[in-house]
Amino acid sequence: MDTNRLTNYLPTRPISLISNDQLNVLFTRAFQMTKTFRVLFYTISVLLVVAIAFGLRARAASMLPIDFDEDDYLRAGQEYAHLIRTSNWSGFLETNYRPEHPPLAKIMIGLIILSAPEEALIPDASTSALPNKNLPTDLVKPARTLNAIFGTMTVAIVALINPLAGLFLASHILTIRYVSQIMLEAIPFLISLLAAISYLKAKQSKRSGLNRWLILSAIFLGLTAASKYLYCVIGIAILVDWYLDAKEKDSVKISLRTVALWGVLAIVVFFLFDPYLWPNPIGRLSESIFYHAGYSSSATEVQNAGFPVWQPFFWLFFFPTWFNKSLFPFPSDPFIMILALFGLSRLWNKERLYVLWLGIAMAFLLVWPTKWPQYIMILTVPLSFAAAEGLFIVRDNLLEWWGARKTRAKTHYNKTETRRALPWLIPGLIAFTILTVCPLFFQFGVSLTDFNSASIRDGFNGGIWRSISLGITGEIPAQPANLETRSDKVNFVGLNSYPDVFSFITYSNNWSMLFFNVLWTVLSILLQCGLGLGVAFLLWQHGVRFGKFWQVLFILPWAIPEMIGAMMWVNIFQRDWGWLYLAADKFGKDSFFAVFANGLDKSPSMWLIVFLLPAIWYGFPFMMLAASIGLKTIPREVLDAATIDGSSIWQTFKYVTWPLLLPLLIPAIIVRGIFAFNQFYLFQAFGFSDSTLATLSYNIFNPSNGFGGYGGQFAVSATINIITVILLMFFVMVFNRWSKAGEGVTYA
Repeated sequence: MDTNRLTNYLPTRPISLISNDQLNVLFTRAFQMTKTFRVLFYTISVLLVVAIAFGLRARAASMLPIDFDEDDYLRAGQEYAHLIRTSNWSGFLETNYRPEHPPLAKIMIGLIILSAPEEALIPDASTSALPNKNLPTDLVKPARTLNAIFGTMTVAIVALINPLAGLFLASHILTIRYVSQIMLEAIPFLISLLAAISYLKAKQSKRSGLNRWLILSAIFLGLTAASKYLYCVIGIAILVDWYLDAKEKDSVKISLRTVALWGVLAIVVFFLFDPYLWPNPIGRLSESIFYHAGYSSSATEVQNAGFPVWQPFFWLFFFPTWFNKSLFPFPSDPFIMILALFGLSRLWNKERLYVLWLGIAMAFLLVWPTKWPQYIMILTVPLSFAAAEGLFIVRDNLLEWWGARKTRAKTHYNKTETRRALPWLIPGLIAFTILTVCPLFFQFGVSLTDFNSASIRDGFNGGIWRSISLGITGEIPAQPANLETRSDKVNFVGLNSYPDVFSFITYSNNWSMLFFNVLWTVLSILLQCGLGLGVAFLLWQHGVRFGKFWQVLFILPWAIPEMIGAMMWVNIFQRDWGWLYLAADKFGKDSFFAVFANGLDKSPSMWLIVFLLPAIWYGFPFMMLAASIGLKTIPREVLDAATIDGSSIWQTFKYVTWPLLLPLLIPAIIVRGIFAFNQFYLFQAFGFSDSTLATLSYNIFNPSNGFGGYGGQFAVSATINIITVILLMFFVMVFNRWSKAGEGVTYA
């Protein structure tokens, strides 16, 4: 309550002389003022988000170049516009250009271009053809504007529910792109959200059965299917949430009738708004649906793209400013995805449907062979809700950290103990300074220059220190960083090289090295930890014979030098003369070796296994040792007590063993994570130079390695190293915060 405003309503006589009725009036007015202020602030926030959304989408609609599929869908709209102009309503039964997609969104494009003069029909082209850059501007502008309006409406609805989520959706770059072009995304994007909101309103309704909100939800789901099949994943999410809700209320059988009516109504609406199906519903629907399966396995553009199974994650963490830096200067998408990861658990507790929507959509995209970037729009709405909750979690953690600073400042240090510890600390601090801090500062200094193989003589003759000292003191200006040219003198570039290098590692030649580096670290550590933990549990069981022997045997991969082990795995997977291919030739095409080798050759995803297998083999012994030591420290009395209480094996592991083991595993996970993030020998042995930042840094540093003309760029290599250190520090701090590693072991 605003006390300053409240005092304006207080009379001048003492408070004790004010009657109860007068006090009630005063507090009622104050409450109304607070409520009015909140409503006003909420309204302004929503309007601001909508304005941002429309501004970004309108700008994108006018500036984006013609993209793939825009000519196809504009042609489809032309056909429907012609049918409407000529009142040929029966033509709707036989017209559906690109029949793999339902016609509703195409009909809407046809309706909006009716206001423009009729143009010659856009020529037919194959799905693998390049975009038609000569589309009529009079048709492109209204068609794009229509989609931009529908995209803005979606943001407006999300903002009404959660203004912060609306802001994230308004600024999501890939979403802006694909609702601002002549695509089929904007309309089902909006209608699928309406289906979800109607279902949530039905859950809040006290009326059971097929109430009006469920009827609306079914109608919107049917319209979604009549626009684009892919967005019907919201229907699956609704069914799963429905089942979980009915199971909690023990009313699954009672709900089946309502679910059936809801589904039948959605199917009826779908057929009603898809006139192309009316003459032959089964045949044309089968042709439309099964087309996608054939397209994903035979289309040349899909095969040439060669996207791996994890490509949807790449699009979500993608820095999409590469295709139009002037239009999208800030890469918001990866930050929204990171916040969403933090907010999933909170969103689950707040509204489970959005998490189900997000998870089911992602599972579908991972399984579905076609991985076009516009497909991720089926999950950007729930992603925005999760990101909003993630930002609240980050805020709460920052407030907690800020509130605890006084407690940390009041920590009492014993001077006597500090003096006793100094003789033991000083040697380590000296070694740390000489071996870590000084080289790090030197690399940072080099990264402020353009030091390269052409200026090596000047650099070793004092050129590095000259350029750094003159540049930092402002005596010489910082020159623009240019990786394509090399000067024979060391020049000061300041921090100008960092944006270019960061842009290079985030997206270069259809490849994001930073994304792969993080993906590789997460997958390899999860698999190493899983296998190491499993082996440790097996050896921990009573009655295991020769336990020490097996432990020593499992440690052997870790004892082998990493480069030697990497070369051994190269000899296994080397094409033509590797052990795997030799075994495939010897045992025949039906053998396991031949099937595995063919999968490696043909699948764009299987090649990662070639690297994950050596990583697991090399890294799991360390995790096994850490887990074995941790298991031995767990008191047997705790496990016996859990058994006496009737806990199952899984319950004992989940509620007893794992919480006690995790604090001891976290340091091992951090160590292995740092090694995995800086993986070098394995990728270098296989010749995979675009893998981790460590391999990139080496190949750019190495003067004898051409590396596309970038070899011998010492300053660029130093810049990559500094970025790597910063990223690792960030990841370790976040992991420590999430895992509460600083609390240590409390039971020992």
